[in-house]
Amino acid sequence: MRHFLFYKIIFVFLVFFGTITFSNQVWATSLNSDLVTTTSLNFSGTVTKVIDGDTLDVKTTDGETITIRLVLVDAPESEESGSDEAKNFITEQCLNKNAEVDPDNNQGLTYGRTVAVVYCEGVNVNEAILDNGFADVYQDFCDVSEFADTNWAQEHGCSNSSNNDNDDDIESSSGINNNQFDNDGSVDLDCKDFDEKNIPVGSNDPHNLDADGDGIGCEG
Repeated sequence: MRHFLFYKIIFVFLVFFGTITFSNQVWATSLNSDLVTTTSLNFSGTVTKVIDGDTLDVKTTDGETITIRLVLVDAPESEESGSDEAKNFITEQCLNKNAEVDPDNNQGLTYGRTVAVVYCEGVNVNEAILDNGFADVYQDFCDVSEFADTNWAQEHGCSNSSNNDNDDDIESSSGINNNQFDNDGSVDLDCKDFDEKNIPVGSNDPHNLDADGDGIGCEG
């Protein structure tokens, strides 16, 4: 009888210990998963590489390298005039310096890059490069980005009227090769009517170009 009670106590202890261990493993896995998949949280690190005037790499305190696309900043491409000046400006401001990254909650990854505002040694480099004339505000995303209402974005070209004129922006900024019209004379466009892909449409999408509701129409 004593042996039976002894083994019963051992069995109950093992079941209890196993349950606690399994619960902790599940909790830890869930926690780690959240840390990996959540891109909207601010994070810090060191700028290890400047790719161009609006793109740079940040190595986080956890050792992960994340490529950042400066939100609402449209710097010259590598083959365009002013590209070296823009890259040199960001390099001087950020390379090998501490950075705080504030991701845009309204935008997901863009070609594997996190869209964000970056503060290098406390300086908002998105604002700084616009202030110094080395880049333009990326107006196509003014009605998408959560930072469009900030003072620096408004001062450099994002305005509340851009939301009302979204239809006109799409028609004027994208190559339309075949306009179609409704019976009332309004423009009725499909993705095949555009020469471009990945057209910013924001929350106002009268032509239903954004099938998955991520703010970008005619993705391809």
